[in-house]
Amino acid sequence: MMKRVFTTIMVLLAATTALAVDPPPLAIAPFDAQQARAHQEAWAKYLGQTLNATNTLGMSLVLIPPGEFKMGGSPELLVETAAWADTKRQLPAGTERTRIETDEQPQHRVRLTKPFRIGATEVTIGQYRQFVVATQYVTETERFGGGNSGKVDESAANKKAALWNSPGYKITDDSPVTQITWNDMVAFCNWLSQQEKLAPCYRLDDHQAFQFIAGTNGYRLPTEAEWEYCCRAGTTTQYWFGDDRQLLVNFAWFEDNADHLGAQPVGKKPANPFGLHDMAGNVWERCQDWHAANWYARSPVDDPTGPDSGQTKVVRGGGWHYFDLHGRSAYRNHYKLISRTGNTGFRIVRAADLAP
Repeated sequence: MMKRVFTTIMVLLAATTALAVDPPPLAIAPFDAQQARAHQEAWAKYLGQTLNATNTLGMSLVLIPPGEFKMGGSPELLVETAAWADTKRQLPAGTERTRIETDEQPQHRVRLTKPFRIGATEVTIGQYRQFVVATQYVTETERFGGGNSGKVDESAANKKAALWNSPGYKITDDSPVTQITWNDMVAFCNWLSQQEKLAPCYRLDDHQAFQFIAGTNGYRLPTEAEWEYCCRAGTTTQYWFGDDRQLLVNFAWFEDNADHLGAQPVGKKPANPFGLHDMAGNVWERCQDWHAANWYARSPVDDPTGPDSGQTKVVRGGGWHYFDLHGRSAYRNHYKLISRTGNTGFRIVRAADLAP
């Protein structure tokens, strides 16, 4: 008995000592791939964790160190990027230039003060199916009448079959799940939190709208700042691999190589320096934040979470039938909560525990 008590005390003392030392420094951009890995490994060691963790659905969750970066479009690249936007088809004319010159400006400093974990890939159809089977969940897309829509009463016959398990193109269980609403994604996050005995990050209010619960340790969507920090992974260029748009076909699924194919199985393109796949292209990824075109001018430096309210939620990263322009690390888009398309999915985030 005394031996067991002594062993327990020693384990607790070891854990306390491990966290009593000063934490590693913030990962301050710019930094290269080798430095990105070093930051991750330093924080994994400090927290007593592995760099990659696997959850109950078999998802790989990558540890992301706290850090600091410049969020938004670079002033040095603004003229070039706006001219690039003018070459793209768009309705009404000038839409893309306006977005580049307003939504991505001003570039501003952001500091993320806490480590967290993010999915190495987008959530897949196979993973979402486990949620549907376990709960008999009926997506809003099914209740609203079908996908590729932003209506609550979609009646078009050709949209009824566009659902999470039949998005309108060839799929496997490893394809990213699409044709679901923001609420359908949040419902998945809450279920997975409960499965793993974590505190859910969302609650339904009196109007049956999901509200975020700050400070919980469950699964959630990434904030827009977290998403861009993870996408850039220390880089300051148009894409995480550089500025050469001709190379995008090697790193992303977009209009040039997937327009007639649909979303591709996750993880087929190289990972960025943080070990994350498909941060550019494949499917747009929903974020936690409400969207506001002027948000960057008033965003706080530390751990920004977006405006308090809005009409649409931010989506990031570009999609399989979108332009090379949209896969840029700084590009911002936004959809209504009820919007669902075959181009839009999500990846999940959770807090990094302080214990192994």
